[in-house]
Amino acid sequence: MSAGTRSVSVLLISPVVLFLGCGGQPTGPVIYKVAGTVTFNSTPVDGGEIIVRSQDGKHAAASLITNGHYELKATTGPKTVEVTAMRDVPGKFQEYNPGEKVPVREQFIPAKYNAKTTLKLDVAAKDTPDANFDLAK
Repeated sequence: MSAGTRSVSVLLISPVVLFLGCGGQPTGPVIYKVAGTVTFNSTPVDGGEIIVRSQDGKHAAASLITNGHYELKATTGPKTVEVTAMRDVPGKFQEYNPGEKVPVREQFIPAKYNAKTTLKLDVAAKDTPDANFDLAK
């Protein structure tokens, strides 16, 4: 076998070896569905966001809250939960452009549920369809 023939053989075999090595199970953390409702003063939160973070800071998942409902996928273990939502302040406007009034918005969920959260959730090794949060002032 000449040197040229050996080079061609190696080039033909290499893609086969690479192809065979690409199979197998996906790697990474196992995630589970987490869903539930979020209310504030007994009213469903609409247009807010919920973030579920692992306490070691390695994993986070987020979802929009629509009519009080959310759904996301998270890894197992203890989590901290943050809920945020904005609303218009009645009668208050800003005029960045002359003649254009833009409603002033405020974060109405207290800091104890977001920036200084006290909310916790433990995600078990199964789907969690009833992770509900009833927030109050």
